Amino acid sequence: MKSKRSSTPDTYLPLHPLEFQILLRLAQGEAHAYAIVCSIEEQQQTGKRILPTNMYRRIWRLVSNGLVKEIPGGHADATRPRKHLAITPLGRRVATAEASRLRSLLSQAKAVGVSPER
Repeated sequence: MKSKRSSTPDTYLPLHPLEFQILLRLAQGEAHAYAIVCSIEEQQQTGKRILPTNMYRRIWRLVSNGLVKEIPGGHADATRPRKHLAITPLGRRVATAEASRLRSLLSQAKAVGVSPER
């Protein structure tokens, strides 16, 4: 897959839902992949599991596009070293643009009488 490597956030939209969730989690602070998975699964409260292959493919895509970066050294556990990830300034701008895009779609849905369930 070729990297888009653009500084324009709209170039990366729309984001895959899991990629958006990863960026949202990393906007709260750096984390390793397993912590990201746990956080996303907990917030979803659907009982659905995120497959490791899907998660790592999405992380690799975000890293290759410059939206997420690996933290050198990270916070390695002696028994299980883990690579830590952090959102980049471009990643934050892309997450903001995606949130705006989704807000616009929600407004359009409400305008035609389609509202989310409560």
